Amino acid sequence: MENLYIEGSKFTMEVNYNAETNLCIMKGNSYPEDAINFFEPLNEWLEQYIEEINKPLTMEIQLYYLNSSSSKCFMDIFDILDEYQEDGGSVLVKWFYERNDDEIREAGEELLEDMSFKFEYIEIPESSLYEA
Repeated sequence: MENLYIEGSKFTMEVNYNAETNLCIMKGNSYPEDAINFFEPLNEWLEQYIEEINKPLTMEIQLYYLNSSSSKCFMDIFDILDEYQEDGGSVLVKWFYERNDDEIREAGEELLEDMSFKFEYIEIPESSLYEA
């Protein structure tokens, strides 16, 4: 199975889904012009991973801006992961947020509150999301 890498931009996150390490990283801004089109390959990759690899999966999410369209798309991702967990898979989501960024922390809490898989909220120092 091929890995998925999407370079980040001013409006979109960097995405690095790695089938060898079982690690999916999304980092940056998430307010693409067409969120459904941006997130579609992410969902397809996850569904293929579940079908072909079927190993424990860790997802690390580090955002500094998230619009409502992206929130809906993240919910679709989490629904895929929740179904995987309920079918016997193993999922861990790590939601990173800057120390004083209550908006991103609360977005993660709202998106993850009803999920059956494990998740962690990880506070990081301010501005470390902007470092390379």
